[in-house]
Amino acid sequence: MVPNIHVSSNIQIRAILSVAILAIVLLVTIQTAAGSAPPIQMETSTDIDEPMPGESVSINTTISNLENNNGRNVVVSYVYLRDADGLDAYRQAENVGSIAPGGSLSIPFSITFNDPGRKQVDLQITVSPQGEDELYTFQKPIYIDVTESDLRGDVRLTSTSVTGRNTITVEGDAANIGGTDVESVLVSIPETDAVSPRPPNGEYYVGGIETSEFGTFELTADVVSGAESVPVNITYITTGEGRDDERITKSQQIPISEAATSAQQAGQPQAAATESPPSGGGPPLALLGGVGILIVVGILGLVLWRRR
Repeated sequence: MVPNIHVSSNIQIRAILSVAILAIVLLVTIQTAAGSAPPIQMETSTDIDEPMPGESVSINTTISNLENNNGRNVVVSYVYLRDADGLDAYRQAENVGSIAPGGSLSIPFSITFNDPGRKQVDLQITVSPQGEDELYTFQKPIYIDVTESDLRGDVRLTSTSVTGRNTITVEGDAANIGGTDVESVLVSIPETDAVSPRPPNGEYYVGGIETSEFGTFELTADVVSGAESVPVNITYITTGEGRDDERITKSQQIPISEAATSAQQAGQPQAAATESPPSGGGPPLALLGGVGILIVVGILGLVLWRRR
């Protein structure tokens, strides 16, 4: 009986196509896994909402790794604070460290503007999944309104520092950067979910401050684990000829230094990554070699089957 050569050829062709399709699926899967950008969240906060020209502004940046896989640490290679055109770097940090899944790290920057207006700086970071060479860049704009003095007393907290861990001490200067004297300056820490004033200095009376002068202060508080800043309320009375005295109350956030919180920071996962930069590069050679071996084994199997 003559074998059906046409049917045998069709079976061989289908088997070869099946092996090829399997190889393509594996290649696509490997490329996707090896070339995916890590889920990164960037957050920023400033200690002053509307700084004056020449006044230093502290910018605290927090980078979080939103990965759920325990084996996917993220290495932070570069952090830049650039101008709006992306040409000049005001500040930069290199080889910042590794962030575990669900963790975060904070990097403080400071910047000064010489003229008033709405300013934009860009926070730019370069990261890579640990153990991989592929680099990914994320960017986040920061907007700061620089205002001129309105020729009235204006108290800002400057040269601040935070020491301690669960119980912290906040020290610094209450500076009058306005155009008139101020009286009865009182700084205090309010009760919040994350911060509680603590004796002996839950509040501190500074007194009167002449224009372009300052008075020192010291505050104490209890903070919860992971707190990134402590609010300080400032109350004072502005004075000056030709105007009525006015009582001013405002709040200023003081960043808690990384040294004070390194033992507390656990990092909490947050919403979504800021930007999905284009991925590049190819899959590792070892994985490609595995796919090639699979194809060769499939073809050899077909040849042996034909010789039966």
